[in-house]
Amino acid sequence: MLAQQKFMILAGVASFFLLVGIWHSYSDEGAGLRAIPGMSSKGSLLRQNIHALFSAIRHPMTEDYKDVSGTVYKLPEAPRWTKPLGKRVLIVDIDTRVPEGEGEILGDKVIDWEKHQSVGGGLVSNGIMDHYLFAQIHGYDYKYYHAKHIAGHYDTWILPHILAELLPSYDFVISFDADVTVTRPEVGFEWLFNRWNVTTHTSISLPWDIEEQRPETGEVLSTDSKGVIVFNTGLVVVQNLPLTFEMLRAWGECPTEKRYKGCAQWKTAWSHEQRAFSEYIRYDFNPQGDNIVPIPCDDAMSWPGATEQYPGRIISDCRGTFFRHHTLNKQMPKQEFTNSVMQMVAQMLQEEVREDREGIWINEGKRG
Repeated sequence: MLAQQKFMILAGVASFFLLVGIWHSYSDEGAGLRAIPGMSSKGSLLRQNIHALFSAIRHPMTEDYKDVSGTVYKLPEAPRWTKPLGKRVLIVDIDTRVPEGEGEILGDKVIDWEKHQSVGGGLVSNGIMDHYLFAQIHGYDYKYYHAKHIAGHYDTWILPHILAELLPSYDFVISFDADVTVTRPEVGFEWLFNRWNVTTHTSISLPWDIEEQRPETGEVLSTDSKGVIVFNTGLVVVQNLPLTFEMLRAWGECPTEKRYKGCAQWKTAWSHEQRAFSEYIRYDFNPQGDNIVPIPCDDAMSWPGATEQYPGRIISDCRGTFFRHHTLNKQMPKQEFTNSVMQMVAQMLQEEVREDREGIWINEGKRG
């Protein structure tokens, strides 16, 4: 691609970050979705520009991945997912909060990134920008779902029934918590499915939680009643299969105790729907062994330095290789988002300058 074309596209992406703060919301009462103008399924010049700009560094889904440090992440010899899934994948942020305050993505004023705070509606705004950009890079669909509070339940219980509502329209629905950032946006889910051994039988895939304990007592907080590490629901992948809908129904109805005695405690007790899934659902919905596929903790949990930042509390050194979940530090997503985007832009600018060296480089010693 010509240098002029590349920089025109780069300008289009820059406009994305300048304009996000002046988008307004409107409600789709039937679907329950809170949509953002410019984010419809029809596509726009901006989305096309994002997809085209990052095509140069989008990682091939069937090749081993080497990061900037030189670390190589290998795939199985015969990768299963070999073609882009595109709009058959939905990336969704599900939240009861509406980020329409000052300096938030649905607010009336343009976001001042220097003053942007990654808390509350600012955290939700950060998540939307991060996950929306990632979706456009890989051609996935994106939605923000503004959910209603379920009486008597902690707000994260919205997850099971909303996943079940959205899934019929897609092959895969992937939900992120607002405090999850994409570490390597150039790596798509097709590659990750190959790495994680997600199969055509996999109903759900989610990461092992970090190992966490109470520093004062040593009480382990991250295991179920059988002593098995729990799953974390900050990143959840569900596939459109009959078993998936049965599983999501059982999960959502767990607190009624019609099927699982004792589950009602997790309506409000930590860790809510996450603990209910790990305590009951995972033991009943994995008949073939690959219906529930764990994601390595190091791939999708925590961040580098977490064990030093929270000594005696976080005891597993998971580093968020592909996704970082900032469970204890909500201020970090802003900087993580900045770093991941600038890493991609820096790579592209480096390539561009190298290609155009003869045109821009002046060597004083060679001037005649």
